[in-house]
Parts: sequence; structure tokens; C-alpha cells
Amino acid sequence: MWKTLSLIAVVAGAVTVASPANAGSPVCGDRAKVISSLSAKYSEEPIAVGVTSNGGVIEVLKAPDGQTWTILFTYPSGPSCLVASGEAWQELEEKIKGPAA
Repeated sequence: MWKTLSLIAVVAGAVTVASPANAGSPVCGDRAKVISSLSAKYSEEPIAVGVTSNGGVIEVLKAPDGQTWTILFTYPSGPSCLVASGEAWQELEEKIKGPAA
């Protein structure tokens, strides 16, 4: 049991330490509070979401004008952590696939 918990702690620590957004300590908290803060400060809202193989949730948030964006990871155990953030988000044009392309 302790071996499993220790392994989880090491992996979780490695994920947060290795992320470029974390020059210091990782910024983590309750998802609702993190989303609310990003919305209030930067007008960012979720635009994409995915589930990882370990059950975590990764979200991309951006401001309506694309000036700022944030990638947020929510662990299955609950806390949400900022993974990356930046400026000048750009959407790619969707390519048409198939015979008509």
C-alpha cells in the first residue's frame, strides 16, 4: 500500500515539476476555483477537454480573443494544476479529408 502511494506521489511530483509552467512550485487548487480565477482575471473559458489513460482530465482554456490560454490538468484524486499558459492562441483550419480533398 505504501509503495503504491509513494509511487503515485513521485509520478505526480514529476509531472508537475517537469511542466514548463512551473518555474517554482506548481499552481494547484480546487478545479472550480481555478476555472473561476482564470475566467475573472483573463476571461478564459474551457474550449477543449480530454481524459488521460490514468483517469485525469486535461483542459485547454482560452480568452475569447485568443490573447491568453492555459492548459489545466485535474488529477483523479481531485486537485487541478496549471500545466502551461501563454499568449497568442491560434486555431488551425480544419482540413477536409477524403475523396473531395
